[in-house]
Amino acid sequence: MPEVAEKRGPIEKGPTGWPINPFGVVALLVFAAIVIFLIARPLFKQKNNTLSHLPGNEAGGNIISPEAGDIIRNSTLSLQLSADDPSSIDKVQFWAKTYADGNWQMIGEVDSSPYMFEWQIPSTFHNKAIALTSHIYKKDGSVIKDPGGWREGLIILSD
Repeated sequence: MPEVAEKRGPIEKGPTGWPINPFGVVALLVFAAIVIFLIARPLFKQKNNTLSHLPGNEAGGNIISPEAGDIIRNSTLSLQLSADDPSSIDKVQFWAKTYADGNWQMIGEVDSSPYMFEWQIPSTFHNKAIALTSHIYKKDGSVIKDPGGWREGLIILSD
């Protein structure tokens, strides 16, 4: 019985076996090397358990009052910052900006713990959305700006 040629799609098995595409083999080897590299790379990374902070961006505190998104209907707003290490702090400044003009203004300063400030809201901030932040001035002369981020989306309504 004559031998029937085996075919798979457009490729036909020859007398020496299936033809090998050298470009396909190279592409397969390159793909395998990339996959192995991506899998093995995290295993060889040096682990760093220490937290490195850029000067002026280290943790130092967090605004705990008011909450983001609060609606203020009073003529005063109580601001409070929780400090990580109050003994190293010289003073804390509170800053505010309206989204309409985008300019930050210092609204108050506290030089002793607890870092609380009662802000008498000026009429220029009424009926506007604002953001609040703080700057911590340390006794060593460094300044930590926006240590806990901003309190965004506060709405101040007029009385």
